[in-house]
Amino acid sequence: MKITGTFYLVLLSIFLIAAVPQQINFQGALKDADGEPLNTSVDITFKLYSTETGGTALWDETHVAVAVSDGIFNARL
Repeated sequence: MKITGTFYLVLLSIFLIAAVPQQINFQGALKDADGEPLNTSVDITFKLYSTETGGTALWDETHVAVAVSDGIFNARL
């Protein structure tokens, strides 16, 4: 009985580790200088910093030709 409980605990741990997503979806809105939503494609660079201002980027990723429709874009980071 104890071996079965341990087996299920290990199996559950494997499933939980496998369930952690490797990417996240990010959605944003882009507008032109007049406040109108864009309808185009743009290159976007995403960066994460360890501090609110200054510092160096801990991670960055550039997406080329991201489609923007009615100002809305999506990117999987």
